[in-house]
Amino acid sequence: MIKVEVEKIWLGKVSVRDYYYKKALRKKESLGITHGKEYMFIPYGELRKAKQYTKDIFYSKFNGKPYKLIDFEWKPYKEPNPNQNKLL
Repeated sequence: MIKVEVEKIWLGKVSVRDYYYKKALRKKESLGITHGKEYMFIPYGELRKAKQYTKDIFYSKFNGKPYKLIDFEWKPYKEPNPNQNKLL
């Protein structure tokens, strides 16, 4: 799994740099996104469905490498409630 930590949630979406996304596709691995103490997983099979490219190109402060942002809908993992019964 490729792990990415994000700092902001904007309008219910998190942005990940495109080279993390491409690395997950190339290695055929899932993408794990964390924000604070919450996290979510995007399985490899759903990576292509869940993306939204930004049109702008950004440049890294450290090495000047260009990248785009890919937005994913923020759906953090929640433990199932053991007191909740399933409907039959």
